[in-house]
Amino acid sequence: MYTSRPSESKTSVRQRDAERTRAALISAAQTLFSTRGFANTGVREVAELAGVNSSLVNRYFGSKQGLYRETLERLLDITPMLQGDRRRFGEHVVSIFLDVQDAPGPLMMLILSAADPEAYATSVELLEKKAIGPLAHWLGPPDAEGRAARLHILWSGFLMSRRLLPPSRLEEVRHSSTRRWLEAAIQAIVDEGET
Repeated sequence: MYTSRPSESKTSVRQRDAERTRAALISAAQTLFSTRGFANTGVREVAELAGVNSSLVNRYFGSKQGLYRETLERLLDITPMLQGDRRRFGEHVVSIFLDVQDAPGPLMMLILSAADPEAYATSVELLEKKAIGPLAHWLGPPDAEGRAARLHILWSGFLMSRRLLPPSRLEEVRHSSTRRWLEAAIQAIVDEGET
């Protein structure tokens, strides 16, 4: 007698396919929004890079703006940075920044999309919600918001400079007094709450 093996339900296969499609669209959007900006990126281009039909952008995200929002929201999540020993936070953060390959990231998305009013408003909202707010909460009093803002300024400046530095200069930063200075500057802001 023939018996069939239990198979996955059609619903779970569809869910897995939907998750893969969403992930592919977000990855493609990250690449394009980080290299071309919001205004210069079309839904068709994102879908083509993801290898899917462009109608799926609207299906999963509602619009290009919805795709921008979800992509940036995922990229701006700093909670993994806030794990570990608070006393070594400066070293931890600088290691993360120097170890990350030159992949498209949130800073370039924010900069390149600032000219579009709707994308800019989304960027400001999510930067506060996903980065500065959680950082301020983690820092705690005194002046948590001010300290979070100073860290953001320091990090943004470093990350932007890093993109502009020739590779040989970047290697010098990895093993230099500049690295130690950045670690100490970050740690000093964190430690303001400990005094």
